[in-house]
Amino acid sequence: MRQGHWPEAIAIYRQLVADAPTDPVLAARLAELERGADHAAAGAERDARLARLRLLLRRIQGRRRKA
Repeated sequence: MRQGHWPEAIAIYRQLVADAPTDPVLAARLAELERGADHAAAGAERDARLARLRLLLRRIQGRRRKA
C-alpha cells in the first residue's frame, strides 16, 4: 500500500475473506497486507523516534553555541 491506507484495505480484505473463506488468493493477500501494515507501523514509530532525537540534538547544539 504505497498510499498508506492500510486499515481500510485490511478491513475490506477481511470482509472478502469472510465472504469467501475458501479462496486462497484472498487469504494470501490479507496476510500480506497485515504483514505490511505491521512493517509500516514499525517504520512510522522509528521515524518518530528519529525526529525526536534530531530535535534533541539541535537543542543540545544550540546550548553549546550559547555557552
